[in-house]
Amino acid sequence: MQKMVYLSNSRDYTEQGDVNENKYFARLNNLLEQGWKVSHITPNAVTLDNSNDPVRKESFSALVLLEKDDKDK
Repeated sequence: MQKMVYLSNSRDYTEQGDVNENKYFARLNNLLEQGWKVSHITPNAVTLDNSNDPVRKESFSALVLLEKDDKDK
């Protein structure tokens, strides 16, 4: 079985916190703890600058392909 996960550091820059509390990182960390394994990650991080909404500014984003054996569900 496979899952595609979006990973981003999108956050409000006025609130500096632990990156692992970021909703994208927290979701990925949770799936890894459930036994999912990273099969592929996009090689190029991108910058998405939304000057109209700084809360949505991203300096890192990637697509992560996770895999887990069907027997491990």
